[in-house]
Amino acid sequence: MTQSIPISMSTTIRKQNKSSFFKNAFLVFIYGTFFYSFQSLAKSHESELTYIEELGKRLFFENISDPERMSCSSCHLPEAGGTNGVSGVNKHQVAVTGADPHTVGTLKPPTNKYVQFLDQSRNVQGLPRFSNCGSFPTFTCGGAFWNGRAKGDSIDNIDIFVSDKYKEMYSKYLGPVTDQAHASPFVNPVEQGKTDKIAVCEQVAATKWGSELYNFAWGLELSCNEQSIDEVFARLAVSLGAWQMSYENNTFDSKRDIALKNDADGSFPLDDFTDEENLGHDLFYGVAENRDDLGFGQARCVFCHLSSIADGTGEFERYTDDSYHNIGVPRNYEIPGSPAPDIGLEATTGNPAHKGSHKTPTLRNLDQRPGGGFTKAYGHNGWFKSIESIVHFYNTAIIKPTCESKGILQATEKQALASDCWPEPEFRDTSALGFIGNLGLSASDEAAIVAYLKTLTDNSVVEELHPYKSGDFDESRLK
Repeated sequence: MTQSIPISMSTTIRKQNKSSFFKNAFLVFIYGTFFYSFQSLAKSHESELTYIEELGKRLFFENISDPERMSCSSCHLPEAGGTNGVSGVNKHQVAVTGADPHTVGTLKPPTNKYVQFLDQSRNVQGLPRFSNCGSFPTFTCGGAFWNGRAKGDSIDNIDIFVSDKYKEMYSKYLGPVTDQAHASPFVNPVEQGKTDKIAVCEQVAATKWGSELYNFAWGLELSCNEQSIDEVFARLAVSLGAWQMSYENNTFDSKRDIALKNDADGSFPLDDFTDEENLGHDLFYGVAENRDDLGFGQARCVFCHLSSIADGTGEFERYTDDSYHNIGVPRNYEIPGSPAPDIGLEATTGNPAHKGSHKTPTLRNLDQRPGGGFTKAYGHNGWFKSIESIVHFYNTAIIKPTCESKGILQATEKQALASDCWPEPEFRDTSALGFIGNLGLSASDEAAIVAYLKTLTDNSVVEELHPYKSGDFDESRLK
């Protein structure tokens, strides 16, 4: 049986070195003022975006599909943390039905938030291009999609810049996020289902905003002819990437971010966290005190969910190593057609050792949802339906009997939890089971980790588009 010292005692001991109340109050005022200004960006009018960002935002929310019933936001709803926004779909089939209602995908849509982002100097940070830069065991990182196939180089050899001025402004947007848009969901028959690139261009040109914003952003007239369509389509993809990297889509204004800014000494335990949340952080990073009952790394979350400073105080921490891992997720038989388990990174590299490894997602906005009672799905195939269950899986995956050994075949999460078992993983031989699955965490430890993860939820949500109003060109919005 695992044991732990009381949460309040552990936190009280560590708080003894905190600065005075007055210093903290001053920092609350200073940092709070900054952060509320930063947060307001998510509530800004489109006129506060650059032209390329506004073009990208309108492309993202427009139903550019056949039939015209699906947009990028259909799979990446801001109110759901950039993932699917239909609770009933998350509960069962997970994969989203395409614009053509007779089509459906095979995996859960990954979030489009905190993949790549602009810092205060408007430099792009985050996900690198696909390369051999990852951690054990795949030693591969970068690239977008669950299997990394959007490597970041698909537009490099397309002549999209009308002059060096535009190249200097927009080259930073070339990379995996833009490649994911260029791939492209617009013309994927099981997603938005447009016939071809020209059909996409023509629908954009038919909007009130398409031609004008394209001209303002790119310095060119929007032309949907066969000779220029590859360049035009690539520019639309870059525009989509630019908005998804913008401050509006990556506000860094969660409880964790604000508490860290407000904290007297800028370190954990945070003054504005509960004792449980501070303990969750410590277990996450493997630094909880007086926990000799736990093994190396304690909860071991940090080994895959870290992008910056090892103690968890990074201002722009994204909680992902941008690498690929197989954590032993069970097969989801509720996906329509019951497709074979997705082989993940192996589909991109051809390396059998990469079978079943999928890109580590950010942990930001795990709990962002449109309202109470809304179900979110977790894992690349959405088998898990709560943060609590996936944390429990990390803790106990190999110490519980398999559901199959109990005669429960094709078990859902609900059936597994009710029967106190876990199904066989999709690909056991390449999984991390053993490194995870027997962590020795108590029920209160698991609850503390969940509490910490919920502090990573943004306080703001991208505001809906305002009706487009034509206007004169404004040079200040070109950057």
